[in-house]
Amino acid sequence: MLIDCDNAAAADKISEIEKDPGLALVLEWARDSTFPLRLDAEASFLELAGTSDVEGRPNRCLMKCFPVSGGRYAAFFYKRSLVPFSRDRFAYGAVIRSEKRLSREGAEEWFRWLDGGFHPDVPPGSLKRAFSFDVPD
Repeated sequence: MLIDCDNAAAADKISEIEKDPGLALVLEWARDSTFPLRLDAEASFLELAGTSDVEGRPNRCLMKCFPVSGGRYAAFFYKRSLVPFSRDRFAYGAVIRSEKRLSREGAEEWFRWLDGGFHPDVPPGSLKRAFSFDVPD
């Protein structure tokens, strides 16, 4: 489920995301998910944040979905640096799927991992630690 999306900025971002068929699918599945996720209206493409506390602390986990070459999409999992002036990201990996291979079950696995704080024992299937594309800001 998406939380905090009842404002003009979120509505504009949702309209922008829905123009891309692959991102629109992931957005639809995020809306239907059992995990509470927050949409970042300021980010490029589709960026979701986990909202459940992790071991008593705020969840800092983020997932950015974006198209890569050849009709494929990446779900990139990361945390932002805690250093205020830094643009660094601590990457946990990415799952890359063609639009045809995107699935509700796969996305729910991503959302579970995001909401659970990237627990090392339960990463999503096919998580890649190295990839040959740049991740947009």
